[in-house]
Amino acid sequence: MSKRIETQVSITALGTCLMRATSYYERSLSYKSEDFIAPVIIPPYLAAMIKYTISRAAVKKCLFKVPGIYEYVISRTRFIDDIFENFDAKFEQVLILGAGFDTRAIRFSNELKKTRIFELDAPVTQQAKIRRFTEKRIDFPENLTFISLDFTKESLAEKLDEAGFQKNRQCLFLLEGLTFYLNEEAINSTLNLLNEYSAEGSLLVFDYAFVSAVWREQAAKDPKTKRHYQTLAKAGERPGFVFEGQIQDFLARYAWKLIEDAGSGQLAERYFNQEDFAPAAQKFRIAKAVKKSD
Repeated sequence: MSKRIETQVSITALGTCLMRATSYYERSLSYKSEDFIAPVIIPPYLAAMIKYTISRAAVKKCLFKVPGIYEYVISRTRFIDDIFENFDAKFEQVLILGAGFDTRAIRFSNELKKTRIFELDAPVTQQAKIRRFTEKRIDFPENLTFISLDFTKESLAEKLDEAGFQKNRQCLFLLEGLTFYLNEEAINSTLNLLNEYSAEGSLLVFDYAFVSAVWREQAAKDPKTKRHYQTLAKAGERPGFVFEGQIQDFLARYAWKLIEDAGSGQLAERYFNQEDFAPAAQKFRIAKAVKKSD
């Protein structure tokens, strides 16, 4: 995790929020998502622009330059929203790691009313979120607890304990748009910790980057993709860890059993009625895994 994230608001969190806000106003059902809070918390001038077809197209052309990324974020949002919309009441705790400007604790407050929700993020990004919601008079549910974590100095386990997160409970863990920016050591320690803190039957939901030789060749030829990664690198949020083996074998090391693994083609077919997204999005996948017995 970059040290920049400890001093400035995450650029990827801001970008994801803007994409969700934009998709809320889309007329096409394929492009539309239901995050009605995102448009409220983005800068007013952008909120005004994305309401209308012509100016919305201009925002997308100027800010969502990498082909396929916008569609992927919409699909990811809808994929995870489906889980919360059909929330299994057996989960006693929800932990959202790298929460950014996630709004599900509010949007699905009825489904989650009997569940403790924890949102974890770097202090600067988390405080920016709290400040924006407070300014817009958007109330947080009483069962939501914020956990700020300085990734360079503080222990995740200690922070969970201090916040009252309980071990040996059935939990839903969400790592959305996070694993790309962690190194292998951080991913290993995080998955080990989630295994330690959860009971059998817990659910892990995350997206990840899988790099194939085909994707490397396609991305190398795409100047927009190159500029996208250069922008992230300058912001201190260079994508790092990618999976190159079998995801089910990787998860098995931490006592998690893969139950679904959706690639860009499956997401494109499910939500957009097309065969696949543009090359830049083809390395991303979303997975669900269940905690096995020890």
